[in-house]
Amino acid sequence: MKHFILTTVILLQLIFFAACDFSKYPRVSTISPAASTATITASPNPVSASEGVGSTTITWDTGDGTAGQVYVSVDSGPEAVFAGGASGSSQAQWIQVGRTYDFRLYAGTEHTTVLAKTQVTGHK
Repeated sequence: MKHFILTTVILLQLIFFAACDFSKYPRVSTISPAASTATITASPNPVSASEGVGSTTITWDTGDGTAGQVYVSVDSGPEAVFAGGASGSSQAQWIQVGRTYDFRLYAGTEHTTVLAKTQVTGHK
């Protein structure tokens, strides 16, 4: 009889949880703390390139002191390494009118986890 009651209690709990709609409850975030505090900015942005080429300063910080790498992609093309380090700044002196530059800060050197990103455009 005890076995029957225990089985019934377990089955009732399973039926209850199966019937509940858990989609309305927030899920635990899988974003690392570094990703939530990491930053990358461009100044100025947009970039004035009245003579065809302009300059902006990219400033980044991984947020937790660990290594990072900044990559750049021009007009959604392939990414290339722009700079590296836990934090820093570097000038991009080749911003052209009508082009879009995506700067992404990656964790470590694996080029897999984006911590932060910014987009820069050039205008006349």
